[in-house]
Order: sequence, then C-alpha cells, then structure tokens
Amino acid sequence: MDNITFDLNGVFNEIVTRMEDEGAFDREAFYDLVEEVLEEKREMGVLTDDDDIEEWEDVLKKRWPDAEEMIQSGHDNDVLDEE
Repeated sequence: MDNITFDLNGVFNEIVTRMEDEGAFDREAFYDLVEEVLEEKREMGVLTDDDDIEEWEDVLKKRWPDAEEMIQSGHDNDVLDEE
C-alpha cells in the first residue's frame, strides 16, 4: 500500500505543478487535470486497465484541499508528507 501512496503523491505533485504552469487554480481545473494526468499515464503504459484508476481518481480528487493549500502557500511540499 505504501507504494501506491508514493505513486499517488508523485501524481498529485505533477497535477499541482501543471495547475501552476497553466495558471489554473480552481477545483474544476484540478479535477480536470486529475482525469487528464491519469489518462496520460494509462496511455503511456504506466497504468493499465487492470489498475483501479477510478479509485485513484477519487483519492486524488479528495486531495483538492491539499492542492488549494499548496497553491495559496506558494507550493509548500511539506503538505504531501503529512499523510
């Protein structure tokens, strides 16, 4: 289970970074990027149809408050280490 959490944290970081790069800072943009990034990972073969992508999507979307806090605080990575 730790491996999954680590991977999801990496994906979460990627999503927050992309939000900042694109200047998109609301929940809708976050949700869109969660779906987009997971789909890209599936297309690249990082994730497969055997992975529970829908569950991972739900877990990541529930991290919106963390993403919002990171964006507002200037992208403080310590938020990720609190899990």
